[in-house]
Amino acid sequence: MPSHEVKGADFISILVADSTRIHTQLLAEAMRSDPGLHVVASASTSEELLAAVVRVPVDVAVISYSLDDQPGRGTEVLRELRTLRPQIKGVLLLDTSRPQDVLECFRAGAKGIFAKHERLESLCKAIRCVHEGQIWARSVELEHALEALANSPLVRATNHKGLELLSTRERQVVQNLAAGMTNREIAESLGLSRHTVKNYLFRIFDKLGVSSRTELLYLTMSSTSTRTQDSPEENGEEDLPTLHKAAEAGHSWAQLRLAEHYAHPNGNPADQVTAYMWCLLYEETTASMRAQIESNKINLTRGMSSQELSEAERRAVEWQENARKKSGLPQTQSQASKPTMGVGVS
Repeated sequence: MPSHEVKGADFISILVADSTRIHTQLLAEAMRSDPGLHVVASASTSEELLAAVVRVPVDVAVISYSLDDQPGRGTEVLRELRTLRPQIKGVLLLDTSRPQDVLECFRAGAKGIFAKHERLESLCKAIRCVHEGQIWARSVELEHALEALANSPLVRATNHKGLELLSTRERQVVQNLAAGMTNREIAESLGLSRHTVKNYLFRIFDKLGVSSRTELLYLTMSSTSTRTQDSPEENGEEDLPTLHKAAEAGHSWAQLRLAEHYAHPNGNPADQVTAYMWCLLYEETTASMRAQIESNKINLTRGMSSQELSEAERRAVEWQENARKKSGLPQTQSQASKPTMGVGVS
């Protein structure tokens, strides 16, 4: 692991995770030649990556599409990373530009897609663009994304008389939410304040009879029924198998979403037993992660002085304060007094 010395306010902190340790090291070394980029952590497995993002502040995560010897695993990890730290921007590294892989990267929330055969100098440029709020992709990859967008249904919601329930602006908010944007990113995209975006979401929840962003996304997915004659209930469930697969593989973000889905299903009776089961499994998964983190902390403190421990805690408090300001969340008294070093869901 590289050292985490502070280089000033202008550098971009990077986490690098390629499919093998040697490839990860080569990428990290190449980025260190750019004085504006600071590699604060490197990983070659999903476990190392997720442990790193709760330990050090990261602006941009550069992640291989294939991790843990599994093609596509990088997109799953990016989803979980965005749940843990939504302010982190992701760049996914692709071996090929197959349309289905490109679409999966964007659906996972990637802000940049970089082909591994491109020059490393271009990767540094991609990181800067993504950090500044832009999207990085080659023309062929953008063509795949635009083609999928052209063939996707518009988000529409009508009452029993067929009257449109959502305004044009509200539909734009829902479409950006479905694209994986945070409230801050939606606000920047539409030229609104985060407070206004939150007010729009409250009104949308009320109009559509949902109580969470997860339910709203499920309702959005069911809009594919406008292109088919299938029932809304069937289309609303079309992504559940993928969600179940991720949850059964031990991914906490998927377990949490299933718990919310079964507790407040759209148009169906609540399945409280299943919802509570997923709550228990989510609790167990995050407890295991916390235990791993605590073990790592104990091992680290054995070789650290009291001054180093104090400096680490100071940086953690500073990082949380910056993250809170970026997300627009209020600061609690406990957050102001000390850092929270466990795994949280933002």
